[in-house]
Amino acid sequence: MLFLIKQKSRSESNMMIRCRICGATLSPPDYSAAAPAITSISTHLAIPTQTHICRNCGHGQSPDLPKIQEFYDTQYRISLQSDQHDQLYEVRDGQPVFRTQRQAEMLAAIGLPLNARVLDFGAAKGTTLRTFLESRPDLRPSIFDVSDDYVGFWQGWVPATEQVTHRLPADWQGRFDLVTAHFVLEHVVDPIGTLKCLAELLAPGGKVFFTVPDPLSNTGDFLVVDHVNHFTSSSLMRTCELAGLVAHTLSRELFRGAYVVIAERAVVSASSSGGPQTDIGSDITQAIDALAFWSKALGSLDADQHVEAHVPTAIYGAGFYGALITSRLHQKPLCFLDRNKYLQGQDYLGVAVLAPEDCPDLIRRIYPGLNPLHARAILADANIWMPPGATICYLTDAELSPTSSHDQGV
Repeated sequence: MLFLIKQKSRSESNMMIRCRICGATLSPPDYSAAAPAITSISTHLAIPTQTHICRNCGHGQSPDLPKIQEFYDTQYRISLQSDQHDQLYEVRDGQPVFRTQRQAEMLAAIGLPLNARVLDFGAAKGTTLRTFLESRPDLRPSIFDVSDDYVGFWQGWVPATEQVTHRLPADWQGRFDLVTAHFVLEHVVDPIGTLKCLAELLAPGGKVFFTVPDPLSNTGDFLVVDHVNHFTSSSLMRTCELAGLVAHTLSRELFRGAYVVIAERAVVSASSSGGPQTDIGSDITQAIDALAFWSKALGSLDADQHVEAHVPTAIYGAGFYGALITSRLHQKPLCFLDRNKYLQGQDYLGVAVLAPEDCPDLIRRIYPGLNPLHARAILADANIWMPPGATICYLTDAELSPTSSHDQGV
């Protein structure tokens, strides 16, 4: 993550008076749920979940985490199981494609000059930059994070003088042809200030490349407690403008479930910087509707558990959605099912992760721990591996009524 994390008191954070982007007064939360809250690394925090939608700029906003600096320095751990551990992005032509590979593909398409200087900001293990260097060994890498836990992963491919934690060196200003920030801005309490910082690191003609979750296509992001910002197209454009950047690219297509932004320092005033057009009204309506869906769906899940609390249950997906469902169950699932080879054979939330084909015969209920918009497509092959007596309970079904694989062609 990064160094621009400003600590506030919990009482001040809870007030949530102003939007972090446009400064407008916020309405009461559009979504509110009692503890526990779920983090992006699927851990539980003993705090409520609250999300506000700004009626002025379309930004989604949640309260600051308590002890936020400590959380990112000592608790936030991304893919530290091994040097190879990665997050599954998609299955392409029958083969798994991991997040690092897809992010490196996007960087390769930018067309950097020979010997360009590249900074991975909020890098964690830095695996995206490391993968990018395999096709561009001429590039000069630098790396930064607010935690020392990842330093061991940087050895041997980033010069020691280009490895920095906690605070950026003053002589890095105006130095880089490309600054990347993969899934960073959703975590920070001052996204405009952070982008201003990245802009100051750019050499003339340099670019900022960053990604943030798209909560309108991956609506569970609105409930991720350490994502204190839930950007829409409208609030992203406003953020770039106020940071003195012009976004030449703002895409929801390049990386599934995320916005991809490529921006340069503005040479004209922010008010006339141009860039892609957005529909604030549509963004606000979609965001409010998404939060209403989650209030109903999770409420129905709780009611469903009261009726049939002891049915042998599995959850398909050992990630955030799986953790979210688990937090609402009255008993732990018997197993998680996941096609990520790095997760199979491991424990997740104290429960074994199995390949779908190894689903135990006694399982009678399967909850998709997946983006509800894509769950049915992802589970289209369920007939191949589901036990004959099992049913799938989709969150999009009214009252979560089970859908038999034999009845629905799942």
